[in-house]
Amino acid sequence: MIAIKQIGTNGGGWFGANSAHPLENPSYFTNAVETISILLIPVALVFALGFYINKKKLSYTIFGVMTFLFIIFCAVNMYYETKGNPAIDKLGIAQATGSMEGKEVRLGAAATAFWSVATTSTSNGSVNGMHDSLTPISGGVIILDMMINALYGGVGVGILNYFIFIVIAVFISGLMVGRTPEFMGHKVEAREVKIAALITLLSAFLIKGFTALATYMVVHHPDINWAVKPTAWLNNPSYHGFSEMLYEFTSSNANNGSGFEGLGDNNVFWNVTTGIVLLLGRYLPIIAPIAIIGLLANKKFIPESPGTLRTDSATFGVMTLAVIIIVTALSYLPALALGPIAEYFTLNP
Repeated sequence: MIAIKQIGTNGGGWFGANSAHPLENPSYFTNAVETISILLIPVALVFALGFYINKKKLSYTIFGVMTFLFIIFCAVNMYYETKGNPAIDKLGIAQATGSMEGKEVRLGAAATAFWSVATTSTSNGSVNGMHDSLTPISGGVIILDMMINALYGGVGVGILNYFIFIVIAVFISGLMVGRTPEFMGHKVEAREVKIAALITLLSAFLIKGFTALATYMVVHHPDINWAVKPTAWLNNPSYHGFSEMLYEFTSSNANNGSGFEGLGDNNVFWNVTTGIVLLLGRYLPIIAPIAIIGLLANKKFIPESPGTLRTDSATFGVMTLAVIIIVTALSYLPALALGPIAEYFTLNP
């Protein structure tokens, strides 16, 4: 079961505590093996792409951008989790081992922080600690990780989502240098870019739209009873409660499956709404890249020339990275500001 759960990026375990449970993850060594297992196939598929299309430098570029963001996210989470919880600091309690709420002593804060990024950079969703107990910035990072949904990804999912960013980056780069945008010898024109833009907007619409609906129900219709009233959904108030709802829909859209488990989500409202987000957020982003590839394949092949924009260069990698950051920031920063960022400044005035 553990091999399927980790290597197959399934994420489901025998126990509710998942890999925080000693029978699923008994030691620091098994924790390291399971963390590596999460990333094996997603990373391998990046290189498999370069092998099969005979463009290994392109796969190196893609891997470089993904890994750059992955390392930054890991560094941020490990820093804040080993630093400790500022609310506990104010009580005068020493936190020599870091912020340990919701974590296993045998694993520690750093290993839990690393796992949190690995499981959200892929569509795995397994956990070795409770994400709801992460400090605000760490919680925000893993939400952002799933919002991007293109760092390694699940079995092929990261490549599909990253391809959308490539199309947008190729189009913008072509406009900047005054050339018709091309990718792998085929012109990228209005139809391809429209499809790519719609898919990036779709994820933002699903995540923010349904989070807004859930927030509306909590504030304006707290006594409607879907087996559980909205007043009983949130075990944490204010900004963290908003983060719980934002995480739930972000996880569903990314096909991740993990949650800020302070949320009481086993009821009609959450089962139906997250089911809708899961279906739309999974199938439409699969259809769109295939449609773009079909459109490109029907176009005349254009051999490379000295003026062709190379998509396997470090420069284009930086351009794609910029597109990922800008598109994600413009789409999701307001939602993150209402949740984890506001919570951080509340704890650190």
